[in-house]
Formats: sequence, structure tokens, C-alpha cells
Amino acid sequence: MTRFLLLLALLVAAPAAAQQRPQPEWRQAVEHQVLIKVGGYQPDPLRLEAGRPTRLVFYNNSRARLSLDGGGFFANAYIRSGDDELVRGGGMVLAPGETRAVTLVPTPGRYRIRSRSWLRRALGQSALIIVEPPRQHSEGRPTDD
Repeated sequence: MTRFLLLLALLVAAPAAAQQRPQPEWRQAVEHQVLIKVGGYQPDPLRLEAGRPTRLVFYNNSRARLSLDGGGFFANAYIRSGDDELVRGGGMVLAPGETRAVTLVPTPGRYRIRSRSWLRRALGQSALIIVEPPRQHSEGRPTDD
């Protein structure tokens, strides 16, 4: 009976252990500044490398509260524990002059970020995030094209 319970406990614990993701090396995150202003975001497009830890620093340089909705982007990214609170609901609202940083590992794809305000969206407050597959390094060897 004891062996049965031990085997059962191992079977229950195995899927949970298999689902745990290895932690990225967050200290090596590449930083990208994202300026949020009335009428848009800069840079546009924002190009990121998939699978690479990335620190996005969002800065509102306007005199108005501005929002960012990147639901698909944030939903598909692996966000560092604790930073997920900053983008709860797929985005954030920044007060005038406020800065927020989110560290994540992006997933390949094309994502649209935009204002949560329908009026600002209608006026063009949106940008594109392009997450490209990891670059292949040639390790100093010439490549044939």
C-alpha cells in the first residue's frame, strides 16, 4: 500500500514539474525605451527578438494620462514574476511623466499596441510590435548566400 501511495504521489507531481519553465537570465535583458505620447508610440514599429529577455521601459511624456493596450503581446509573452501586475488586463495607464518597466520574454509574431481610449485610437494612437525569430550567429564563419 505504501508503494502504491508513493507511486501515485510521483505520478501527480510529474506533470507539475514538467510544466515548470526554466527561468530566463533576467539580468541579461535587453532594454528598449518606449515613448508614449498623444498621437502615438515611439518607436513604431518596435522590433524585438523572440526568446530573449527584454526590459520594456514605457514613458509618458505628455500632460495627460495615457494608456496602452497590448493584450495579445502581453498574453503571449512570458512575463517576469511581479511584473505581470504592471500589465494586468493586457495593458497599463500612465500618469503624466510616469515611467514603468516590464521585463519579459517575447513570443514571435506581429502585435498591435494601442490606446484604451476609443477616441485616441481613432486619432491613430497605435503602434506595431514585431517579434522576430532569434538571430542565427555564424560564429565567425562565412555564410553562403
